[in-house]
Amino acid sequence: MSDQRLRKAVNATLTTFLVALLLATLLANTEEQKLGAQVYEKKCVMCHGQDGVGDTKAGKMMKAPDLTKSEWKNGTSSTELAKTLREGLGKMPKYEGKLSDEELNAVAEYAVSKFAKEQ
Repeated sequence: MSDQRLRKAVNATLTTFLVALLLATLLANTEEQKLGAQVYEKKCVMCHGQDGVGDTKAGKMMKAPDLTKSEWKNGTSSTELAKTLREGLGKMPKYEGKLSDEELNAVAEYAVSKFAKEQ
């Protein structure tokens, strides 16, 4: 096989691999977003509401923070939020042992992507 043919074959293989990797990443992100939305609906919406503002009856009683504001107590990165969800904060219960790491990370990523605004 000539050098030029070998390069073309390697380039084609690499291109195919990169496209497959990109598609797998997109699919994984979609699944994580779905899981995050499901967990948010089941565990968070009662206090924080569909819009993340926290003005539900339970949210007002618990003083749930407005997730659309940039000044969340423990930051707005998904890593920081997942830590808060694991450990609890104020009146919010801890979810460690109640939700899997996958669920905690998915709902944190979902909330940050849906509600966190750059200000």
